[in-house]
Amino acid sequence: MNNSLYKSNNEIIVPTMSILERNFKFFVLLIMHIPSLCCSMFIWNRLANQILGVLVTVNLLTILFELPFTLIYLRDGFVRNQKICPGWILVNYSLFILSIILIAWASIERYLFIYNEQLIKRCRILLHYIPIGFFIVYTPTFYTGLVIFYPCEQAFNPTNYICGGPCYLFRIVPCMIDWGTNVVLVLLVTCFMNSFLIIYNVKQRFRMRGSIITADKSQQWRRTMKLSIQLFSISSLCVIGWVPYGVVSTLQIFSNTDLLTFLLSTFFIYFPYVQTSFTPYVCLLFIPEIKKKFRSTLQSSWLIKLICHKNQVHVNNDEQLNTLTRCDTMIRTKKTVQAQPL
Repeated sequence: MNNSLYKSNNEIIVPTMSILERNFKFFVLLIMHIPSLCCSMFIWNRLANQILGVLVTVNLLTILFELPFTLIYLRDGFVRNQKICPGWILVNYSLFILSIILIAWASIERYLFIYNEQLIKRCRILLHYIPIGFFIVYTPTFYTGLVIFYPCEQAFNPTNYICGGPCYLFRIVPCMIDWGTNVVLVLLVTCFMNSFLIIYNVKQRFRMRGSIITADKSQQWRRTMKLSIQLFSISSLCVIGWVPYGVVSTLQIFSNTDLLTFLLSTFFIYFPYVQTSFTPYVCLLFIPEIKKKFRSTLQSSWLIKLICHKNQVHVNNDEQLNTLTRCDTMIRTKKTVQAQPL
């Protein structure tokens, strides 16, 4: 354990994390998010599906505006100025919760798009634009009211991640409303919709085996399965990042033990960054239009052109050498035949 003392606001602060642990987390998050930032910037304005475009934008904002707070905290081992704690908490809660809400709504919207496409097209403003706009306004407004204006005395801990959280977490009513609605319910909707889509597609495939399969039915099933896999790949990151964190946090609400506190503060509280880091890669791999544009961009890059040019020169040289070798062999064979006695 690092026992170094730091002085901040005329107070002596002892970091609770060792230098080794802080450096490990710092470089892991940094290495994960630098290429993710580049990937997010590439696909940011190239997504035809607007809800995924908004999700990538939220991830991009998280990397640009929230992650620096975390990296500075891990570098120092504490928060030097507690005045930034409300802002850090507000940005952290708003962006992370908005991302999982968007994934939950994308699951519902994808189900309607697959099985009732005409309804989505007729009611696009009601079922697409209005919900997205509502969620974008709702999350920062909700957490501004709880973090900034809720009537309780803040007691920030500068040695804890996001300063130990806001004071409303220690009040049972606002804490349960926030956690039950914005986290537990959202994760349940995401898990249920994705499980339902996958099971329904597999069941539909078994039904097709016992009936005459037309080309239209087969093509429709492949399209449905492809869209479901796209959604499942993105939602699985949400599940990996949030379900362990959500389970441990829920247990901690009802039984605050030292073991749960250690697991949460040491490991699971950083799991949501998995979603932030890997969502752009999933979009790049599983969305055809993004994959196609990435390939064309990669093929037109100067490095690929240089490699292809060198390979082409190498192939041409090999072809010329083979041609010269064949000609030389023919000449020698001709001379040998002429030199033979009749």
